[in-house]
Amino acid sequence: MKKSSLAVLCTCILIVNSIALPVLAARQPSDTLTDYRDIFIDALNEARQEVGPEEDYSGMTDEQKQEAIEKAKEEDDKARDEAKESVENIQDDLKDQQQASGPVGIIIDADMSTDVDDVTAVRIAQELEYQGLCDILGFAYCSRNPSGNNIKAAEGLFDYAGLTDVPIAKASVSYEYGGNGDYWGVLWQYKTTSHPVYDNAVTMYKEVLSAHDGKIRIVTTGFLTNIRELLKDPQGYELVKDKVDAIYITGGEYQGLCYNLSYDETRVGATDYVVKNSPVPLYFTMDVLGAIRCGGHLTKMDTANSDILSKAYAQFGLEDGQNYGNCDGTAVYCAVTQDTGYGGYFEAIPCDFKINLSNGGVITQTRSDIVTGVYMLEATYTKDKYVLYGSATYTNLFDSFIEADYLRRHQ
Repeated sequence: MKKSSLAVLCTCILIVNSIALPVLAARQPSDTLTDYRDIFIDALNEARQEVGPEEDYSGMTDEQKQEAIEKAKEEDDKARDEAKESVENIQDDLKDQQQASGPVGIIIDADMSTDVDDVTAVRIAQELEYQGLCDILGFAYCSRNPSGNNIKAAEGLFDYAGLTDVPIAKASVSYEYGGNGDYWGVLWQYKTTSHPVYDNAVTMYKEVLSAHDGKIRIVTTGFLTNIRELLKDPQGYELVKDKVDAIYITGGEYQGLCYNLSYDETRVGATDYVVKNSPVPLYFTMDVLGAIRCGGHLTKMDTANSDILSKAYAQFGLEDGQNYGNCDGTAVYCAVTQDTGYGGYFEAIPCDFKINLSNGGVITQTRSDIVTGVYMLEATYTKDKYVLYGSATYTNLFDSFIEADYLRRHQ
Protein backbone atom coordinates (compact mmCIF):
# COMPACT_ATOMS: atom_id res chain seq x y z
CA MET A 1 0.00 0.00 0.00
CA LYS A 2 1.36 3.38 -0.97
CA LYS A 3 1.59 5.81 1.90
CA SER A 4 0.96 9.54 1.81
CA SER A 5 4.21 11.46 1.98
CA LEU A 6 2.79 13.75 4.66
CA ALA A 7 0.78 11.41 6.86
CA VAL A 8 3.91 10.57 8.80
CA LEU A 9 5.53 13.97 8.51
CA CYS A 10 5.80 14.82 12.16
CA THR A 11 5.06 11.58 14.05
CA CYS A 12 7.28 12.40 16.98
CA ILE A 13 5.93 10.71 20.09
CA LEU A 14 8.51 9.36 22.53
CA ILE A 15 7.24 8.85 26.05
CA VAL A 16 9.52 7.77 28.86
CA ASN A 17 9.21 7.88 32.59
CA SER A 18 11.41 10.43 34.31
CA ILE A 19 10.85 13.35 36.63
CA ALA A 20 10.13 16.70 34.95
CA LEU A 21 12.08 19.77 35.94
CA PRO A 22 9.60 22.38 37.17
CA VAL A 23 11.11 25.47 35.55
CA LEU A 24 13.61 26.11 32.77
CA ALA A 25 16.25 28.75 33.35
CA ALA A 26 15.91 31.90 31.27
CA ARG A 27 17.84 31.59 28.04
CA GLN A 28 18.31 33.10 24.62
CA PRO A 29 16.53 31.35 21.72
CA SER A 30 18.85 28.73 20.28
CA ASP A 31 19.09 27.07 16.89
CA THR A 32 17.94 23.51 17.47
CA LEU A 33 16.50 22.84 14.04
CA THR A 34 19.11 20.21 13.24
CA ASP A 35 18.20 18.35 16.43
CA TYR A 36 14.51 18.59 15.57
CA ARG A 37 15.10 17.36 12.04
CA ASP A 38 16.88 14.30 13.45
CA ILE A 39 14.01 13.66 15.87
CA PHE A 40 11.44 13.93 13.09
CA ILE A 41 13.41 11.65 10.77
CA ASP A 42 13.99 9.06 13.50
CA ALA A 43 10.27 9.04 14.26
CA LEU A 44 9.53 8.82 10.56
CA ASN A 45 11.79 5.83 10.09
CA GLU A 46 10.18 4.06 13.04
CA ALA A 47 6.61 4.95 12.07
CA ARG A 48 4.24 2.10 11.37
CA GLN A 49 2.68 1.78 7.96
CA GLU A 50 -0.76 3.34 7.63
CA VAL A 51 -3.61 0.88 8.00
CA GLY A 52 -5.43 0.28 4.73
CA PRO A 53 -7.18 -2.48 2.82
CA GLU A 54 -5.21 -5.70 2.84
CA GLU A 55 -3.64 -6.65 -0.44
CA ASP A 56 -5.60 -9.31 -2.28
CA TYR A 57 -3.22 -12.00 -3.51
CA SER A 58 -5.92 -14.54 -4.32
CA GLY A 59 -5.55 -16.16 -7.69
CA MET A 60 -1.83 -15.36 -7.84
CA THR A 61 0.94 -17.84 -8.20
CA ASP A 62 3.65 -17.76 -5.56
CA GLU A 63 5.91 -15.93 -8.02
CA GLN A 64 3.23 -13.31 -8.80
CA LYS A 65 2.51 -12.85 -5.11
CA GLN A 66 6.20 -12.31 -4.36
CA GLU A 67 6.44 -9.76 -7.18
CA ALA A 68 3.38 -7.91 -5.83
CA ILE A 69 4.85 -7.83 -2.32
CA GLU A 70 8.17 -6.51 -3.60
CA LYS A 71 6.41 -3.85 -5.68
CA ALA A 72 4.35 -2.73 -2.68
CA LYS A 73 7.50 -2.52 -0.58
CA GLU A 74 9.21 -0.51 -3.30
CA GLU A 75 6.31 1.96 -3.34
CA ASP A 76 6.35 2.22 0.46
CA ASP A 77 10.10 2.86 0.49
CA LYS A 78 9.69 5.55 -2.16
CA ALA A 79 6.90 7.24 -0.19
CA ARG A 80 9.02 7.07 2.96
CA ASP A 81 11.96 8.71 1.18
CA GLU A 82 9.66 11.44 -0.18
CA ALA A 83 8.32 12.08 3.32
CA LYS A 84 11.84 12.27 4.71
CA GLU A 85 12.78 14.78 2.01
CA SER A 86 9.67 16.84 2.84
CA VAL A 87 10.68 16.98 6.49
CA GLU A 88 14.17 18.13 5.58
CA ASN A 89 12.92 20.75 3.12
CA ILE A 90 10.46 22.28 5.56
CA GLN A 91 13.07 22.49 8.29
CA ASP A 92 15.60 23.98 5.86
CA ASP A 93 13.06 26.61 4.81
CA LEU A 94 12.46 27.57 8.42
CA LYS A 95 16.18 27.77 9.09
CA ASP A 96 16.71 29.93 6.00
CA GLN A 97 14.01 32.30 7.22
CA GLN A 98 15.67 32.55 10.62
CA GLN A 99 19.09 33.28 9.13
CA ALA A 100 17.78 35.76 6.55
CA SER A 101 15.60 37.99 8.70
CA GLY A 102 15.80 36.82 12.28
CA PRO A 103 12.84 35.65 14.33
CA VAL A 104 9.37 37.13 13.86
CA GLY A 105 8.16 39.20 16.79
CA ILE A 106 4.68 38.20 17.92
CA ILE A 107 2.22 39.64 20.41
CA ILE A 108 -0.44 37.22 21.67
CA ASP A 109 -3.86 38.66 22.49
CA ALA A 110 -5.88 35.98 24.28
CA ASP A 111 -9.12 35.13 26.06
CA MET A 112 -7.43 32.64 28.38
CA SER A 113 -10.20 32.11 30.91
CA THR A 114 -12.27 28.95 31.31
CA ASP A 115 -11.05 27.22 28.14
CA VAL A 116 -7.60 25.64 27.91
CA ASP A 117 -6.98 26.07 24.18
CA ASP A 118 -5.10 29.35 24.71
CA VAL A 119 -2.55 27.49 26.82
CA THR A 120 -1.91 25.17 23.89
CA ALA A 121 -1.40 28.20 21.64
CA VAL A 122 1.08 29.81 24.03
CA ARG A 123 3.01 26.55 24.40
CA ILE A 124 3.28 26.30 20.59
CA ALA A 125 4.55 29.89 20.48
CA GLN A 126 7.07 29.13 23.21
CA GLU A 127 8.35 26.11 21.30
CA LEU A 128 8.66 28.14 18.10
CA GLU A 129 10.66 30.69 20.09
CA TYR A 130 12.86 27.92 21.48
CA GLN A 131 13.57 26.93 17.88
CA GLY A 132 14.61 30.51 17.15
CA LEU A 133 11.70 31.26 14.81
CA CYS A 134 9.90 33.91 16.85
CA ASP A 135 10.19 36.25 19.82
CA ILE A 136 7.15 36.61 22.06
CA LEU A 137 7.09 40.36 22.66
CA GLY A 138 3.97 40.60 24.78
CA PHE A 139 0.81 38.91 26.03
CA ALA A 140 -2.55 40.68 26.49
CA TYR A 141 -5.95 39.67 27.80
CA CYS A 142 -8.89 40.79 25.66
CA SER A 143 -11.41 40.86 28.54
CA ARG A 144 -11.21 41.73 32.23
CA ASN A 145 -11.09 39.37 35.18
CA PRO A 146 -11.95 40.95 38.54
CA SER A 147 -9.90 38.48 40.59
CA GLY A 148 -6.59 39.33 38.92
CA ASN A 149 -5.68 35.65 39.05
CA ASN A 150 -5.40 35.59 35.27
CA ILE A 151 -2.25 37.71 35.51
CA LYS A 152 -0.59 35.22 37.87
CA ALA A 153 -1.62 32.38 35.57
CA ALA A 154 0.01 34.05 32.57
CA GLU A 155 3.18 34.79 34.55
CA GLY A 156 3.45 31.15 35.57
CA LEU A 157 2.92 29.97 32.01
CA PHE A 158 5.79 32.11 30.73
CA ASP A 159 8.08 31.51 33.72
CA TYR A 160 7.77 27.77 33.11
CA ALA A 161 9.38 28.27 29.69
CA GLY A 162 12.10 30.55 31.02
CA LEU A 163 10.51 33.63 29.42
CA THR A 164 10.56 35.69 32.58
CA ASP A 165 10.39 39.18 31.09
CA VAL A 166 7.42 38.94 28.70
CA PRO A 167 5.12 41.90 29.45
CA ILE A 168 1.53 41.04 30.34
CA ALA A 169 -1.43 43.38 29.92
CA LYS A 170 -4.97 43.59 31.21
CA ALA A 171 -7.71 44.31 28.70
CA SER A 172 -8.10 47.84 27.39
CA VAL A 173 -11.87 47.69 27.95
CA SER A 174 -14.08 47.06 30.98
CA TYR A 175 -15.73 44.12 29.20
CA GLU A 176 -15.77 41.07 31.49
CA TYR A 177 -16.23 37.63 30.05
CA GLY A 178 -15.51 34.18 31.40
CA GLY A 179 -14.59 33.22 34.91
CA ASN A 180 -11.49 31.81 36.54
CA GLY A 181 -10.04 28.89 34.63
CA ASP A 182 -9.99 25.63 36.59
CA TYR A 183 -6.43 25.12 35.35
CA TRP A 184 -5.10 28.54 36.43
CA GLY A 185 -3.82 27.09 39.70
CA VAL A 186 -1.65 24.70 37.68
CA LEU A 187 -0.12 27.64 35.82
CA TRP A 188 0.55 30.00 38.68
CA GLN A 189 2.36 27.39 40.76
CA TYR A 190 5.21 27.90 38.27
CA LYS A 191 5.30 31.66 38.82
CA THR A 192 8.81 32.64 39.92
CA THR A 193 9.06 36.29 38.84
CA SER A 194 6.94 39.40 38.53
CA HIS A 195 6.55 40.39 34.90
CA PRO A 196 5.97 43.94 33.66
CA VAL A 197 2.17 44.24 34.01
CA TYR A 198 0.15 46.89 32.18
CA ASP A 199 -3.29 47.98 33.32
CA ASN A 200 -4.27 48.77 29.73
CA ALA A 201 -3.32 46.62 26.74
CA VAL A 202 -3.12 49.62 24.41
CA THR A 203 -0.30 51.06 26.53
CA MET A 204 1.63 47.80 26.27
CA TYR A 205 1.08 47.58 22.53
CA LYS A 206 2.34 51.10 21.95
CA GLU A 207 5.46 50.60 24.07
CA VAL A 208 6.31 47.23 22.52
CA LEU A 209 5.71 48.42 18.96
CA SER A 210 7.74 51.58 19.54
CA ALA A 211 10.70 49.65 20.96
CA HIS A 212 10.93 46.81 18.43
CA ASP A 213 12.43 47.36 14.99
CA GLY A 214 11.94 43.92 13.47
CA LYS A 215 8.97 42.27 11.81
CA ILE A 216 5.95 42.01 14.13
CA ARG A 217 2.72 40.05 13.81
CA ILE A 218 -0.20 40.17 16.21
CA VAL A 219 -2.07 36.94 17.00
CA THR A 220 -5.54 37.18 18.54
CA THR A 221 -6.99 34.02 20.02
CA GLY A 222 -10.00 35.79 21.51
CA PHE A 223 -12.05 38.92 20.92
CA LEU A 224 -10.78 41.91 18.92
CA THR A 225 -11.49 44.41 21.71
CA ASN A 226 -7.86 45.42 22.27
CA ILE A 227 -7.13 45.70 18.56
CA ARG A 228 -10.12 47.99 18.09
CA GLU A 229 -8.95 50.28 20.90
CA LEU A 230 -5.40 50.23 19.53
CA LEU A 231 -6.60 51.30 16.08
CA LYS A 232 -8.80 54.02 17.58
CA ASP A 233 -5.75 55.51 19.28
CA PRO A 234 -4.00 57.83 16.76
CA GLN A 235 -0.49 56.83 17.85
CA GLY A 236 -1.53 53.19 18.05
CA TYR A 237 -2.91 53.25 14.53
CA GLU A 238 0.30 54.71 13.11
CA LEU A 239 2.41 52.17 14.98
CA VAL A 240 0.33 49.30 13.62
CA LYS A 241 0.63 50.69 10.10
CA ASP A 242 4.39 51.20 10.39
CA LYS A 243 5.47 48.25 12.54
CA VAL A 244 2.95 45.40 12.19
CA ASP A 245 3.25 43.04 9.24
CA ALA A 246 -0.12 41.27 9.67
CA ILE A 247 -2.77 40.32 12.22
CA TYR A 248 -3.73 36.65 12.59
CA ILE A 249 -7.19 36.08 14.05
CA THR A 250 -8.72 32.94 15.54
CA GLY A 251 -12.23 32.85 14.19
CA GLY A 252 -14.42 33.33 11.16
CA GLU A 253 -17.28 31.42 9.63
CA TYR A 254 -18.27 30.89 6.04
CA GLN A 255 -21.72 31.90 7.23
CA GLY A 256 -22.90 31.92 10.80
CA LEU A 257 -22.11 33.02 14.32
CA CYS A 258 -18.52 32.87 15.52
CA TYR A 259 -17.71 32.72 19.24
CA ASN A 260 -14.75 35.10 19.12
CA LEU A 261 -16.15 37.57 16.63
CA SER A 262 -19.90 37.79 17.22
CA TYR A 263 -22.61 36.77 19.72
CA ASP A 264 -22.80 40.09 21.55
CA GLU A 265 -22.55 43.80 20.81
CA THR A 266 -19.03 44.16 22.17
CA ARG A 267 -17.54 41.40 20.05
CA VAL A 268 -19.50 42.26 16.92
CA GLY A 269 -18.59 45.95 17.19
CA ALA A 270 -14.91 45.20 17.71
CA THR A 271 -14.78 42.84 14.74
CA ASP A 272 -16.60 45.24 12.46
CA TYR A 273 -14.29 48.13 13.38
CA VAL A 274 -11.08 46.16 12.91
CA VAL A 275 -12.11 44.73 9.53
CA LYS A 276 -13.07 48.18 8.26
CA ASN A 277 -10.10 50.10 9.67
CA SER A 278 -7.06 47.82 9.81
CA PRO A 279 -4.11 49.26 7.86
CA VAL A 280 -2.51 45.80 7.61
CA PRO A 281 -3.67 42.43 6.22
CA LEU A 282 -5.97 40.28 8.36
CA TYR A 283 -5.82 36.47 8.33
CA PHE A 284 -8.74 34.47 9.79
CA THR A 285 -8.38 30.82 10.75
CA MET A 286 -11.98 30.08 9.67
CA ASP A 287 -14.36 27.61 11.27
CA VAL A 288 -12.95 24.62 9.40
CA LEU A 289 -9.55 24.84 11.09
CA GLY A 290 -11.27 24.59 14.45
CA ALA A 291 -11.59 20.90 13.66
CA ILE A 292 -7.84 20.35 14.08
CA ARG A 293 -7.19 18.35 17.23
CA CYS A 294 -3.97 17.67 19.15
CA GLY A 295 -2.62 16.86 22.60
CA GLY A 296 -4.04 13.39 23.05
CA HIS A 297 -0.68 11.89 24.02
CA LEU A 298 -0.26 14.51 26.74
CA THR A 299 -3.59 13.51 28.29
CA LYS A 300 -2.32 9.94 28.69
CA MET A 301 0.70 10.93 30.77
CA ASP A 302 1.25 10.59 34.47
CA THR A 303 0.54 14.22 35.32
CA ALA A 304 2.77 14.14 38.40
CA ASN A 305 5.80 13.69 36.15
CA SER A 306 4.59 15.51 33.05
CA ASP A 307 4.73 19.10 31.86
CA ILE A 308 2.61 22.17 32.45
CA LEU A 309 0.29 21.55 29.50
CA SER A 310 -0.41 17.95 30.53
CA LYS A 311 -1.34 19.17 33.99
CA ALA A 312 -3.52 21.96 32.61
CA TYR A 313 -5.30 19.47 30.35
CA ALA A 314 -5.91 17.14 33.29
CA GLN A 315 -7.28 19.94 35.47
CA PHE A 316 -9.51 21.04 32.59
CA GLY A 317 -10.92 17.51 32.44
CA LEU A 318 -9.19 15.98 29.43
CA GLU A 319 -7.98 12.44 29.99
CA ASP A 320 -7.20 9.06 28.49
CA GLY A 321 -5.92 10.16 25.11
CA GLN A 322 -8.48 12.87 24.36
CA ASN A 323 -7.37 15.33 21.69
CA TYR A 324 -8.56 18.93 21.92
CA GLY A 325 -9.27 21.73 19.47
CA ASN A 326 -6.33 23.79 18.28
CA CYS A 327 -7.72 26.71 16.29
CA ASP A 328 -5.77 29.10 18.56
CA GLY A 329 -2.52 27.24 18.03
CA THR A 330 -3.11 27.21 14.28
CA ALA A 331 -3.23 31.01 14.27
CA VAL A 332 0.09 31.16 16.15
CA TYR A 333 1.78 28.67 13.84
CA CYS A 334 0.59 30.47 10.70
CA ALA A 335 1.68 33.87 12.01
CA VAL A 336 5.21 32.60 12.58
CA THR A 337 5.56 30.55 9.38
CA GLN A 338 3.92 32.91 6.87
CA ASP A 339 7.23 33.60 5.12
CA THR A 340 7.75 29.90 4.41
CA GLY A 341 4.27 29.29 3.03
CA TYR A 342 3.10 27.91 6.38
CA GLY A 343 5.37 24.91 5.91
CA GLY A 344 3.04 23.76 3.15
CA TYR A 345 0.25 22.91 5.59
CA PHE A 346 -1.99 25.95 5.03
CA GLU A 347 -2.79 28.52 2.37
CA ALA A 348 -4.22 32.04 2.56
CA ILE A 349 -7.19 32.74 0.28
CA PRO A 350 -8.40 36.33 -0.35
CA CYS A 351 -11.94 36.74 0.90
CA ASP A 352 -14.78 39.20 1.36
CA PHE A 353 -15.79 39.72 4.98
CA LYS A 354 -19.14 41.18 5.98
CA ILE A 355 -21.04 41.47 9.24
CA ASN A 356 -24.80 41.94 9.33
CA LEU A 357 -25.24 44.10 12.40
CA SER A 358 -29.04 43.85 12.23
CA ASN A 359 -29.34 40.15 12.94
CA GLY A 360 -26.96 39.36 15.76
CA GLY A 361 -23.67 39.61 13.95
CA VAL A 362 -23.89 36.95 11.29
CA ILE A 363 -20.52 36.74 9.56
CA THR A 364 -20.25 35.90 5.89
CA GLN A 365 -16.89 35.16 4.35
CA THR A 366 -16.64 34.24 0.69
CA ARG A 367 -13.71 33.71 -1.63
CA SER A 368 -12.61 36.72 -3.60
CA ASP A 369 -10.92 36.92 -6.97
CA ILE A 370 -9.13 40.10 -5.93
CA VAL A 371 -6.76 40.92 -3.09
CA THR A 372 -8.93 42.46 -0.38
CA GLY A 373 -6.46 42.64 2.47
CA VAL A 374 -8.53 40.02 4.29
CA TYR A 375 -7.70 36.32 4.00
CA MET A 376 -9.12 33.01 5.11
CA LEU A 377 -6.65 30.29 6.05
CA GLU A 378 -7.39 26.83 4.73
CA ALA A 379 -5.78 23.45 5.24
CA THR A 380 -3.74 22.45 2.19
CA TYR A 381 -4.27 18.72 2.33
CA THR A 382 -7.94 18.52 3.26
CA LYS A 383 -10.62 21.18 3.26
CA ASP A 384 -13.49 19.13 4.66
CA LYS A 385 -14.05 19.80 8.36
CA TYR A 386 -14.95 16.21 9.20
CA VAL A 387 -11.94 14.77 7.41
CA LEU A 388 -9.75 17.34 9.12
CA TYR A 389 -11.17 16.36 12.52
CA GLY A 390 -9.44 13.00 12.29
CA SER A 391 -6.43 14.08 10.27
CA ALA A 392 -3.23 12.56 11.63
CA THR A 393 -1.22 14.92 9.43
CA TYR A 394 -2.31 18.03 11.32
CA THR A 395 -2.48 16.37 14.72
CA ASN A 396 1.12 15.20 14.32
CA LEU A 397 2.22 18.65 13.19
CA PHE A 398 1.03 20.33 16.38
CA ASP A 399 1.87 17.43 18.68
CA SER A 400 5.48 17.77 17.51
CA PHE A 401 5.52 21.28 19.02
CA ILE A 402 3.59 20.76 22.25
CA GLU A 403 5.41 17.53 23.10
CA ALA A 404 8.92 18.74 22.24
CA ASP A 405 9.50 20.31 25.64
CA TYR A 406 8.40 17.11 27.37
CA LEU A 407 10.84 15.13 25.23
CA ARG A 408 13.75 17.41 26.09
CA ARG A 409 13.04 17.09 29.80
CA HIS A 410 12.78 13.31 29.72
CA GLN A 411 15.59 12.27 27.41
